[in-house]
Amino acid sequence: MKAVVELGGKQYLVEPGTIFLADKLPQEKGSTYETDKVLCILDDDDVVLGKPYIKDAKVTFSVLDQTKRRKIIVQKFRSKKGYLKTRGHRQHATQVQVEKIEGAGKLDERVVEKPKKTTKKKVTKKAAKKATEKVIKKETKKVTKKATEKVTKKETKKTAEE
Repeated sequence: MKAVVELGGKQYLVEPGTIFLADKLPQEKGSTYETDKVLCILDDDDVVLGKPYIKDAKVTFSVLDQTKRRKIIVQKFRSKKGYLKTRGHRQHATQVQVEKIEGAGKLDERVVEKPKKTTKKKVTKKAAKKATEKVIKKETKKVTKKATEKVTKKETKKTAEE
């Protein structure tokens, strides 16, 4: 049996006995850690997928060690300036071993639905076209009113001068 589990925002494909490094977990060495963020369970012929997680599914880990990952070298360099900085970084990590995977069952019983988002009213092409036509008509009316006002002002000035 295998499972896809989310730990620290990353997804891992695990099976009982698997040892791997995950981002730092708040457990001490020798303790157990249990997560219910199981995205998928693969069992022989059955595949159970969650939306996003599988209901009542759990994966139990035992914490083997709190370590650091390998060093990453970061360099800053400016050409022709004599500027070079070198720094190293080691990310904290937790070495865990998968003890057991619980919760394989029928798909319709185990799937957790995502909460449905309230969506805005869908706009069809016809409705959008009508709305833009209305806006264009309003704008042209405003422009024509302003233009006629300017013309009438010029005409009144000319007649007043004569």
